[in-house]
Amino acid sequence: MNRLRLAIVALALLAAAPAFAQTSIAGDWDLTINSPQGASTTKVTFKQDGEKVDGLFKSPMGELPFTGTLTGDELKFSFQVNFQGTPLDIAMTGKVAGNEIAGKANFGGMADGDWTAKRSETTATAAAASAPAATPVASTAAPASSSATGVLAGKWDVTLVTPGGEFPATASFTEDAGKISGTFGSQMGEVPVAGTLDGKKFKLTMTAQTPQGAMEVVLTGDVDGDAIKGQAEVAGMGQMEWTAKRTKQ
Repeated sequence: MNRLRLAIVALALLAAAPAFAQTSIAGDWDLTINSPQGASTTKVTFKQDGEKVDGLFKSPMGELPFTGTLTGDELKFSFQVNFQGTPLDIAMTGKVAGNEIAGKANFGGMADGDWTAKRSETTATAAAASAPAATPVASTAAPASSSATGVLAGKWDVTLVTPGGEFPATASFTEDAGKISGTFGSQMGEVPVAGTLDGKKFKLTMTAQTPQGAMEVVLTGDVDGDAIKGQAEVAGMGQMEWTAKRTKQ
C-alpha cells in the first residue's frame, strides 16, 4: 500500500512538472535596477529553454549578455560589467508573477540592491516583427534627412566597436550654421544628439541609458565624403571606435 501511495505521489509530481515549466519569461522587458549609483531602467530580452535562461541587456551603446535559470517562478541570472577598469560580477535573483518580476541584486559582494521588471508589450511586438519592422522606422525618417544639405547632414549606417563586439546603429543629422542636431539609435529606440561642425571635423554629445545608469557619450569624428571615422568617449568607461557610411537615398 505504501509503495502504491508513493507511486501515485510520484505520478502526481511528474504530471505537475509541465505546469511549472510553463512559466515563461521569454520576450522583452523593461527592467529597473536600484544600485548604489541610483535607479536605471533598460530594455532586456529573455530567452528560455526549459529551466535554462539567457538574454541581453540592450541600449543604444550595445548589448550585454547574461545567463541563468528559471525554476518554477524563481529566476536567477548573472552578468559582468566593467567598473572603473575592473570586472564586476552582478548576481540577480527574482520571483516571476505574471508580467512582473521583483527581486534582489548583488554587486560583486560589495553592495546589494533591488530590481523590478515589467513585460514590454511594445518591444515584444517589435521583436516579433524582427527586421521588417525596423525598415519602416528608417524609411519614415528618410525624407527629413534627405531634404537637409551639408557635410554631415543626412542618414548614416553606424557601426560601434564595443567591448562586446560590433554593434550596428543608425544616425540622422541636420546642419544649421555649424550646429548639428539629430538622433542616434537602434531597434531599441533613439537618443537625441547635438553638437558642432568645424570644416569636416565634428563633436556630438548624447546621453545613453545603460544597465549601469545614464551615461554621457561624446562622439568625435572626421567626415570624408560619405564615410565617417571617429571615437566615442563613454563617461567612466573610456573610448571606443565607430565608423559610419552615408545612406543612399
